[in-house]
Amino acid sequence: MKIGILGAGAMGSLVGAHLMKGGAEVYFVDPYVKHMQAVEREGLHMELEEQEEETVKITMAVSDASKAGTCDLVILLVKGMNTKSSIEANRELFGEDTVVISLQNGLGNVDILKEFFSTGQIGYGVLKASATLRAPGRIAGRVKFPYSPKGVWFSPLEKDTPYRHLFEEMEKILERGGFPAALSEQTEAIMWDKLFINILYNAPCALVQLAGEDFMRHEEGRKLLKELAREVCEVASARGVPMDPEEYWKKERENMAQVPLNEHHFTSTVLDVFKQRKTEVEFLNGAVCREGKKYGIPTPYNEAVYYLLRVREDTYDLMFEG
Repeated sequence: MKIGILGAGAMGSLVGAHLMKGGAEVYFVDPYVKHMQAVEREGLHMELEEQEEETVKITMAVSDASKAGTCDLVILLVKGMNTKSSIEANRELFGEDTVVISLQNGLGNVDILKEFFSTGQIGYGVLKASATLRAPGRIAGRVKFPYSPKGVWFSPLEKDTPYRHLFEEMEKILERGGFPAALSEQTEAIMWDKLFINILYNAPCALVQLAGEDFMRHEEGRKLLKELAREVCEVASARGVPMDPEEYWKKERENMAQVPLNEHHFTSTVLDVFKQRKTEVEFLNGAVCREGKKYGIPTPYNEAVYYLLRVREDTYDLMFEG
């Protein structure tokens, strides 16, 4: 199978390398030219937890999609705000029968895909893995977390899609390549589990430039996080994914209590704000607010966080510098 990775940064590279190991032809497409050149020249070097370091040769790594050509399946891992422009700029990857699977953070990417593809061609999923770009051509990370039996869960948007065989083949390839994968009807519920974490720690922590653990340890910080948790659980439940706010909050408090005091994990949104880049808040807190309006559920805490971060990212050039 010929698979394109549109958005072959750290996470896209991690997934793509394991697809390559599983027997697929894999084409990395990403605007970060130095990373693509390094992978094309030397392969992708991976330092993964609980595994030996290795270098995986990729079929092709380019910034020009026309060199890769039409793929059987494309995995989308660009940031949400770049979904539409990335598809438009890389049309050469997509044929009439190309399946497109979004493994992106948040809500709303699938709606954008519907503007370009039939529902039968669209899939969505959630990654329970991590990756960091150490240098061009080099990543570190892990293919799954201890609390999750799989590193990726995915599903077609249309249960009886005529392209189901491509989804099934992707699952097999990932498993063969050492990336635990599940083609599962539970994907949406697991996606909301991850969204719960993203809502709590991405935008709020970015606003104050703190690690999630440190935000949770602050008394007023916990009060805000608990309200954000309640709102996202109420919206998820209204959409048909039951989430008990008290149960989820208790579990998250217990998880955070196990993190050593000297460990500080900064989310991607914290880093985006630090580097004065656009964030994915539209697809996180913003999406929860929009879904809340759809179902008549007030989301004042998510709205406040969303508004504040939008102000922050739109006014980087006006910030006080002392």
